[in-house]
Order: sequence, then C-alpha cells, then structure tokens
Amino acid sequence: MRTPPPAPSSGDENLRMRSELLRLSEQQNRLFAQLQAGEEHFKQLARSVWRVQENERRRLARELHDGIGQHLTALRHRLEGLGQNASCAEDARLRQAFDLCEVAIAEVRALSRLLRPQILDDIGLDAALHWLARHSSEDTRCTIDVNVGKLPSPLDSDLSTLIFRVVQEALANAIKHAEARQVIVSLSQRGDSLLLLIVDDGRGCDVDDALRRSSESESTGLASMRERVRLFGGQLELVSQPGEGLQLRARLPLTMEPDAR
Repeated sequence: MRTPPPAPSSGDENLRMRSELLRLSEQQNRLFAQLQAGEEHFKQLARSVWRVQENERRRLARELHDGIGQHLTALRHRLEGLGQNASCAEDARLRQAFDLCEVAIAEVRALSRLLRPQILDDIGLDAALHWLARHSSEDTRCTIDVNVGKLPSPLDSDLSTLIFRVVQEALANAIKHAEARQVIVSLSQRGDSLLLLIVDDGRGCDVDDALRRSSESESTGLASMRERVRLFGGQLELVSQPGEGLQLRARLPLTMEPDAR
C-alpha cells in the first residue's frame, strides 16, 4: 500500500498565495500602465487633429480675406469708376452690381472671421474676446461684458485658441438657446492656471440632460466643449438649474501637456 504524500504545510500554502497575489498585482499594474499609455496616446492624437483643424481654419480664413476679399474689393472700385461715366440706364444696372458686390464682400469677411478671426493671431486673446463680444451681441438684445486680467506674455497659441473657442461656443449657446439678456465673461490667472468664468441670465437647464443631448448631437456643444478642455489637461464645470441661468467654470493649466506637434 502506497504511503500518501505529506499534506502541504500552512507555511507553504501561505507562500504560494503570496506568490500568486504578487503575480496578479504585477499583471494588474502592467494592464493599468498599458491603459494609461493608450489613453495618453489617444489624447495626443485628438490634440493633433484639433490643431490641424485650427490651422486649416486659419489658412482658409486668410485665403478668403486676402484672396477673394481683395478681388471683390478691386471689383467694387472698378464699378465705382464705371459709374462715374455711365448713363442713367447703365448707372442703375451698375448700382445693382455694386450693391451685390458690397453684400459679397460683407459675407466673405463674416465667413473669414467665423472661421478664425485674424485679430486672435495678430493682436492676441484679450482683443479677440472683446471683438467676439461685440460681434456676438450685434443685432441682439444681449449685453456681453468681458473682463480679462493680466495674462502671461506670450500666451501659448493652443491655449489662446482653446479659450476663444470655449467662449465662442458658450456665447452662442447663451444667446441662441438660453435667450440670455446679459452675459459676463471673466478670465484671470490663478497660480499656474487660467480661470475662465462665463455667467448668463438665460433660461438655465438640467446640466446632466443637456450634456446627454449634446453628446448625442441633439443640441448644444456642451459635451464636446468639456471634452476639448479635458484633452488639454483642464477641467470644465457647468452649474445651472431651469430658470436660473448658467455658470461655466473652466480651469486650464498654463503649461500645456507635451505631445508630438
């Protein structure tokens, strides 16, 4: 009759359990590291795509302004010259052509600024935000106040563009969807971060529902705005209740996260 093998001691069993737990812990740490690396790679790709989009907007805006816009301006001058020596019948037709040319010039300029206002690249964020406030309040009953504190100079180009786009989207939402009558935009530096605060007196909303509808492309771009801020290491918070207006608070690091530019 065979002698049964000796039962493992409790010490051996504890050692095997510790060894297995250590193996599982190391495997978990490797998976977490791979997940973090994949997430960071995705963020880098997303930032690169966003940057390419902005560069293309900049190129198209300048081509519209310096190309088509200049040709239309030259055409307007030619029509003015022809009108000085035209007969009454010709003058009426030239006047119609001149008016159409004026409309085309205005639309090209508006489209160029909508794509990317040249003032953002030429003068800076402060001037661009004040221009945006004036432009957004035109033909509306909404009053927009912009307060910009002392900002670092030079300010990172991506950070300037990001803030401008967030304010642009927020103002469009406040005027178009919330029917606000007053909006306050405040931008200041706090330590190594920029703090952006946008407050409106509009209809307000259920934030969770608004973000859900936004993520499903049913309404405003609140969700995409928040994700864009997160891509660059920032945080965006929305505070609102139906009938109580909306507050947008964003904190953005002055030192942008490094990536392959």
